[in-house]
Amino acid sequence: MALSGIELPVMQWDGENLKENWRRFKQHVELMFSGLLRSKNEAEKCSYLLIWVGQKGRDIYNTWSDISETNRGKLKTYYDRFEKHVNPKANPVFARYKFHNKIQGPTEPVEEFTTELQLLAQDCEFHDQNEMVRDRIVFGTNSNKVREKLIMEGAELTLEKAIQIARTYEKPKPNSKACLLKTRKKAFT
Repeated sequence: MALSGIELPVMQWDGENLKENWRRFKQHVELMFSGLLRSKNEAEKCSYLLIWVGQKGRDIYNTWSDISETNRGKLKTYYDRFEKHVNPKANPVFARYKFHNKIQGPTEPVEEFTTELQLLAQDCEFHDQNEMVRDRIVFGTNSNKVREKLIMEGAELTLEKAIQIARTYEKPKPNSKACLLKTRKKAFT
């Protein structure tokens, strides 16, 4: 089976958030295994995984001297071992530090900002994660108009509503501005 033209999974070992990089990589791998490569046996899938994790991943694999021959052919063994490697003991204080210092960049779209907040919040062990993300949107938005509108909502403000309001006030992209001008021109001709 040819895989040419198909985007193959690539593990990003050098990224800032190794745990998230692994989650995305594994999701891509599992899509490949349940789709194009579903006819491959488990040992073959393990070989594909070792190719896709790259040299750094194979170096990690080569340290696993305590795995039996039976388990070397099981995908779960590989997943468990790599997850153990990328998921160091949780440090909620550091996770909260990163979360509370996240602010929306000057050109960062609302979608990216809110998604990043939700990902950062996962390791924070907050009692109410949605409430904390909602509050961080209020404190971290790059728009005073959005912040004012969010604060005016008061106790009625939910995470979903905060995201919706932030999207509404997001500055249009340059292309959408041009479309708006063309539409207005046509309306008056």
